[in-house]
Amino acid sequence: MPSIVVLSGAGLSAESGLGTFRDASGLWTEYNLRDVATPDGFARNPKLVHDFYNARRANAFGAQPNAAHRALARLESELGEELYCVTQNIDPLLERAGLKRVVHMHGEIARALCAACGHRWDAPEATSPDDPCPACGAQATRPDVVWFG
Repeated sequence: MPSIVVLSGAGLSAESGLGTFRDASGLWTEYNLRDVATPDGFARNPKLVHDFYNARRANAFGAQPNAAHRALARLESELGEELYCVTQNIDPLLERAGLKRVVHMHGEIARALCAACGHRWDAPEATSPDDPCPACGAQATRPDVVWFG
């Protein structure tokens, strides 16, 4: 059981150049969240949703972990299983900095989810609503992130 739990959010990755969702110049000023971050938006226009998250994925993989990510990785290497990181971020920068014990509360941009059977898999490349699920074959691929609604 860890004795230290670090909770991180958007500010951590903002220093690496990743846009946040809610600040004054955040992503929700450019996009209607109902169109790209809800089950209804996905049902109406799955291509738009995939395009939105594919852009987020490309940005995340183009960014580098910053000093705070690296400091948390050093702390984990010193404390071992005493430290656990829980993040609201969907990017992989904590893992890319070297952390091994990370829980993504809002899902992970580098993973996909089958809306038909619930299977999850690594998806570091762009996804499409036409991509078949590797488990059931359904063309029901969606980003493995938490949505509103």
